[in-house]
Amino acid sequence: MTTQDFIKKFENKNDGKKGFLFFAPGRVNLIGDHTDYTGGFVLPAAINFGTYLFLEKINEKVLRFSSENMEGKAEIEFDTIKNARNNWVDYPLGVINQLIGKGWKPEGLEFTYYGDIPNGAGLSSSASIEMVTAYALNTISDLKIPAKELVLLSQKAENDFVGVQCGIMDQYAVGLGKSDNAILIDCNDITHKYIKIPFDEYIFVVVNSNKKRGLLDSAYNVRVDELQKVKEIINKSFDVPYLGTLTPDDADWIEKLVTDETLLRRVRHIVNENAAVKIAAQYLENNDPAKFGEMMVNSHQSLKHDYEVSCTELDILVDTAMGIEGVAGARMTGAGFGGCTINLVKRDALDSFTGIMEKEYRQKTGIKPDIYPVGITGELKRL
Repeated sequence: MTTQDFIKKFENKNDGKKGFLFFAPGRVNLIGDHTDYTGGFVLPAAINFGTYLFLEKINEKVLRFSSENMEGKAEIEFDTIKNARNNWVDYPLGVINQLIGKGWKPEGLEFTYYGDIPNGAGLSSSASIEMVTAYALNTISDLKIPAKELVLLSQKAENDFVGVQCGIMDQYAVGLGKSDNAILIDCNDITHKYIKIPFDEYIFVVVNSNKKRGLLDSAYNVRVDELQKVKEIINKSFDVPYLGTLTPDDADWIEKLVTDETLLRRVRHIVNENAAVKIAAQYLENNDPAKFGEMMVNSHQSLKHDYEVSCTELDILVDTAMGIEGVAGARMTGAGFGGCTINLVKRDALDSFTGIMEKEYRQKTGIKPDIYPVGITGELKRL
């Protein structure tokens, strides 16, 4: 099924009478991974791939969930909404639980989802599902919950109901992203600044490694736990509420306190990546693709060596990309352990980039990559 097939199917079913169609974008993070849950800085953008939700009122006291992408349907009675199912339905259910806490009264509804975000690519399909659910229910029930509050409750849903200790970046970029702009987010004070993307001669291209990420959630939570240990060590000597407030100027005393080599590398990534995001944002504002691309590559090296969330396949993609003429920068994007890279490619080099990446990656891994030029055009909306 294509996006247009989905929209047409439910236009025919709905016939303009009782259903509602909504869209939430995915996101690609240009730089700043694993810094959001430390109160640091990130620079994502909302993209043209995303999640569609057809929401229909029904005359039964149940919530029905289905997806055109994933197996399994669910019919949930109101008194069991609070129970997790341990599958994709937990993402909208977690949001619904949060909205009930904000005063939403359950009513009979049928939720049908369709996403054109590549599965397992690290482009925030989970946050897209959460935000489209929150936005849709907020709209049809006229709850008048501000957009930023929808973002925060969607993050809480993933933390508390799904059990992934994600930071705020994904839901924030999906919920507040703006076409043709990156969004510089300060995850400490939960504020943002839009930065127009000025690179007319360049395009961002996502390359999906198609490496399955089966251990992602557990490894992600391990990194969160490691940084909590670092925070506890530091706070025996200094009051540092968020590791994201540390800067490279603090490196000397951090190394004296954090003597475990693994923990030191973890906090080193956080410190350097946070500084890199702010510098890269300036290069974006100054329309300097070469310097921005250089920051992307440096970020990947930090994620590979210090934070250890890359993998062989992602490293091959980055190394291959940086050997192609017309590529200004490349890095893994998202949580890692598979998923995607984001590449800054000259528009007139896109065809050669695609051909070389497909050939060399397949030769080295036996896997065919999927390559997507992405438009920074995604916004949360009712269709």
